[in-house]
Amino acid sequence: MSTTDNVLTGLTAAVANSELDSGIAAGLTAADTFSASRLDNLGLVHQARITALTRTVNSLTAQYGAKVTQVIAAQANVTATQAVVARLLVVKQQTAETAPVVTSTGWAVWGHVYDSASTPLSGYCVFLTDAQKNYQDAYGFQFTDSNGAFVINWAGQDAQGAQAAATPPTVYLAITNAKAQLVYEGSNALALAIGSALYVDTTLAGGEPVLGNLPAKIKRVAQPAQNAK
Repeated sequence: MSTTDNVLTGLTAAVANSELDSGIAAGLTAADTFSASRLDNLGLVHQARITALTRTVNSLTAQYGAKVTQVIAAQANVTATQAVVARLLVVKQQTAETAPVVTSTGWAVWGHVYDSASTPLSGYCVFLTDAQKNYQDAYGFQFTDSNGAFVINWAGQDAQGAQAAATPPTVYLAITNAKAQLVYEGSNALALAIGSALYVDTTLAGGEPVLGNLPAKIKRVAQPAQNAK
């Protein structure tokens, strides 16, 4: 076996050792079982993997080129592990959040908006629509804060103080960016429940395809003048 083969065989082993732990991927769907310290430790483990593998990839790329199969596989693992680290940071933030207080007759939708790299998106407008994509102004809207967080909290009464229906409405989540462009329309109705707060995380696809403009009712009330043009 040549020196090149030996080196690439070693790289193949490095790729195998750097593969994502299936248990971690599964565990991310049950974030409430993780303590902050465990999330920190998982992040450190994967960050160390990124550092070691990136160093190996750079060295072998310089020697054998970027198109060698094992180098390509190793780079893919670097990218995948970076995604896990970003996701761990998101989960850690989620576990530190406190659900909003909801009245016994009301409901709430709360959560975060992220881009495809799990970076929080600030200044995005979150609101609710019906099945025909009409803005449901009775429930208002919220702009995401610096952490990408939002809360829409319905107390269960209309503007005149009349009691709302005993069952929650059928509504969908919609989001516009800071330029008043619609970039997200949920295809599934929110699973609202009276007396409960529903947590929803939304990750916007890369490139944020523009679906339309901010509803006029929101634009008139809340959109900054420079963005309402």
